[in-house]
Amino acid sequence: MTNPESKITPKHYHLRLQPNLDRMDFSALVTLQAVARQSVDLIELNALDLAVRSCRVRQGEKQTECGFCLDPAREEIRIDLPEKITGEIEIQIDYYGRINSQMAGFYHSTYRHSNGSETIAVTQFQESDARRAFACMDHPFYKAGFTIEMVVDREMTAISNMPAVSESPEPGGRKRVTFETTPVMSTYLVFFGMGRFSVITDELDRRVRAAVLPGMAETVRYGLAFARKALKYCETCFASPYPLPKLDLIAVPDFAFGAMENWGAITFRENLLLLDPANTAVDGEERICEVIAHEIVHQWFGNLVTPADWKFLWLNESFATFYGYQVVDAHYPDWQIWEEFVESQTATALNRDSLRETSAIEISGGSHVVINSATAPIIYSKGASILRQIRGYMDENEFEAGLHRYLAGHSGGCAGSSDMWTAMESASGKPIRQIMEQWVLQPGHPLVTAKQSSGRLHLSQKRFSYLPAAGAQNQTWPVAVIIRWFDKSGAGRTTTALMEGPEMEMEMDPDIYAYKINDLQTGFYRTRYKDIQNLERLAAMAAAKTLPAIDRWGLENDLFALTVAGHTDLPAYLEFLEQTGTDTDPLPLSAKMGHLHDLMIAADGSAGQAVASAATRYMHEAFDVLGCRPEKDEPHPRLRVRNNLFWQAAILGVPGPISTAGEEFEKLRGQGRVHPDILRGVMQAAAWQGDEKTYAWVVERMESTDSEQDRLNCLRALGCFRRPELIENALALVLDRVPDKNKFVPVAQMARNPAAIPLLWDWYKGAEKILNTIHPIIHERIITSVVPAGGIEHADAAAEHFNQRMAENAPAADAIAMALAKLEVNLQIRRQAAASFA
Repeated sequence: MTNPESKITPKHYHLRLQPNLDRMDFSALVTLQAVARQSVDLIELNALDLAVRSCRVRQGEKQTECGFCLDPAREEIRIDLPEKITGEIEIQIDYYGRINSQMAGFYHSTYRHSNGSETIAVTQFQESDARRAFACMDHPFYKAGFTIEMVVDREMTAISNMPAVSESPEPGGRKRVTFETTPVMSTYLVFFGMGRFSVITDELDRRVRAAVLPGMAETVRYGLAFARKALKYCETCFASPYPLPKLDLIAVPDFAFGAMENWGAITFRENLLLLDPANTAVDGEERICEVIAHEIVHQWFGNLVTPADWKFLWLNESFATFYGYQVVDAHYPDWQIWEEFVESQTATALNRDSLRETSAIEISGGSHVVINSATAPIIYSKGASILRQIRGYMDENEFEAGLHRYLAGHSGGCAGSSDMWTAMESASGKPIRQIMEQWVLQPGHPLVTAKQSSGRLHLSQKRFSYLPAAGAQNQTWPVAVIIRWFDKSGAGRTTTALMEGPEMEMEMDPDIYAYKINDLQTGFYRTRYKDIQNLERLAAMAAAKTLPAIDRWGLENDLFALTVAGHTDLPAYLEFLEQTGTDTDPLPLSAKMGHLHDLMIAADGSAGQAVASAATRYMHEAFDVLGCRPEKDEPHPRLRVRNNLFWQAAILGVPGPISTAGEEFEKLRGQGRVHPDILRGVMQAAAWQGDEKTYAWVVERMESTDSEQDRLNCLRALGCFRRPELIENALALVLDRVPDKNKFVPVAQMARNPAAIPLLWDWYKGAEKILNTIHPIIHERIITSVVPAGGIEHADAAAEHFNQRMAENAPAADAIAMALAKLEVNLQIRRQAAASFA
């Protein structure tokens, strides 16, 4: 119904709200001014969980009561008009709703601190939940202006997308706050909230403000200052001024997602906005900056120019992800944030996209957006990685000129993928549409296989998948293959060729000693070398560090994927690691140790022992170089990787990290301070070694701290215990005392915990009824953590159980299918590893 074919077009909403936090409800009146382009006698709007008291329609001076019918299954209200109407009309709906606890629509959230607690009410409308707060045309295509009024208690602060223009007293100790009318925008970007917020204004750019609850003022100043820098950078980079008079950053205690780009009123999980110096490690600091930048980029990509349909959502999320990292890199180049991008975004996307059941970047459209645990790595991470790839093919100036054309041409309106390709081609003169349509519209990515013969390099491509995928043999992509050629001295030069079909040949100069496909890993594809001698020479160059760290990462990452898919065997992979030697550069080290941990979870018997032996040796070597404690002015990547490896080192029995964790944990128990860049790792390693007293301390700290970052450290530590009775206690605690928004945190950690994995399947079956009541995205995260590892010993039962759940719960089907596919991959690893060590 509310789609681009609707007969009416919204122009303006006037929303008058009277929330009551004692009763957790609100009464409201929404007035919609619209234009009927054709004669209509029925108006359909989206509405869900609203109790409508009356509907009226006005045309000119004539106002008439209307009959109406609510249809919960279709999430609609149908309003019967007294006669056929065309032209300008005004629809007025008087209704009532609940301030729910579901972290969707208009919901309440409680912030507990040392002096008590605070209850606030805020909105979260993406995906399609504006309809839970007011009847509307809840589709991104239907943009309109919004005037919002709220009647709240006088001691509370009301916040919306625009600044308040007036406050007037109301009976009962309340006040009416009226906000400026917004520019035209989509319903999912509307925001209103209320609570005892303090508003802090940046001193250098008074447009930038933070809204925080008691006790948060000092910890928000870092994020506030970075937001000002990010806003200035985006205005320059996008050649377009920020169009609103303010930009608020709002910390929300209960939040299902990471952040939300509501125009002029961005909401965040606390740990993604507030920097607690005692508990926030450098990766937490980086994540704060990246998320703030991501949401500010959205003020252009998504808010100023909005997707014409949900299938174009990638135009929002891929660009915000890519430019989020670019903004951070522009201000902190020494953080080497693009290496973190490759590890957290590109590697994540390649792994997700390697499953048999994957999806295209441009998702199917419809009345609801489809962001879930299965599609997010494609829409965000793969999309951003493809942008990095195409910018490598284009000149950087051409790329930004194309973005300027796109934003200027569609400012205040809606756009689709084709509009972006038109702008890019106009700016560059290159066949961007031809290239990008195949990357965006079809699922998967290629495996480029290289083979040398008679002075020529033969390249071929086919879709890469861990498991056989139907129709994969017929898929090809236009691949910009960047090759670095090396002579015997190690000197290198690059060539670029566009591989448009399944095969391609290139001449090789006679002095070529070795060649590396996908130079600097800008391309989104896997590489396989049929020439064993070439791979051995690249391994030797990796061992000598004559290859950049990012290329060493790429070699290992691709070979691990080929091992999982069965293109090579586990002994060959372990031999490659032996050939490349000790590599303690953070990017390749982190990937190598993460992959060995994956193999330890999946493999058993002699294969599992061989993997554990290799992992133990490499971990010893890593800490011999890194040391166990941070040094002054140490680079961010080294600080990141040390903290992340502490727990794995404890599992492997590496003495140095175990001893250090014990010493530092005793400091914590004595109220001492531990450096934040080993704090998380120390708590995790101490949990692995710990007893009932350790468990009790972690729980008490989790429940007493005012710091969300500290609380998250505790929650991760809860997932790291080794003793079965403590793991069972922690699993019970997840259901009884961990807030819904964070239930997945310790469970995800347990899915990496070899001692906890055997307990997860039975726990999930017993907990499923409770988990069905929490926010779907949180439940999905738990499923996608538990099933791949916890289902290994229960594969048939897991498949039967979740195949039935997919039939019963269509919205969760994507995430469940992904979890089952990951389980199948782990089972394949186990079979192949056992066979190779038989």
